[in-house]
Amino acid sequence: MELRPAGDAEILHPTCVSCGFVLWQKRLPCVDALIMRGSGRDSEVLLGRQLDGSGWDLPGNFLNATDLIEPALERECQREMDIEIGVGELLGAYEDTFRGIAIVALVYLCTVRTGEPRPADLIDEVRWFPIVTPPPIAPIAGQRAVAELRHRLGDRA
Repeated sequence: MELRPAGDAEILHPTCVSCGFVLWQKRLPCVDALIMRGSGRDSEVLLGRQLDGSGWDLPGNFLNATDLIEPALERECQREMDIEIGVGELLGAYEDTFRGIAIVALVYLCTVRTGEPRPADLIDEVRWFPIVTPPPIAPIAGQRAVAELRHRLGDRA
């Protein structure tokens, strides 16, 4: 395999030098839950602090090939925060990168249905934050999602 232009000449893809097979490099889909409680400016969002020290983040992960979106969101929130969630509307799709890999994060508005949020996997702390003053969120997708929610709630600051 060697990197060669294929399709769009500006993008290099691993290509088999023997048979010409192209391993297309595509943006990977992720699902994230923007879990909230309260209403309006008094709303709070639930975030988890990442174990690697890179900051606060929304619960979620890459979609596996056979995943359906809602069950994947439910699985990741159970795994990361030990809670069952109610999945609401799609807040938005946000382009980002993860360790140099291009991703698109599908962020859904969610609520806690059962359980008390606690760090269960991949995170070391879980905390509710006011929507108007969230902490720095590591992924750009998470930052944009929280900003979009604030905008929808009428706080453009």
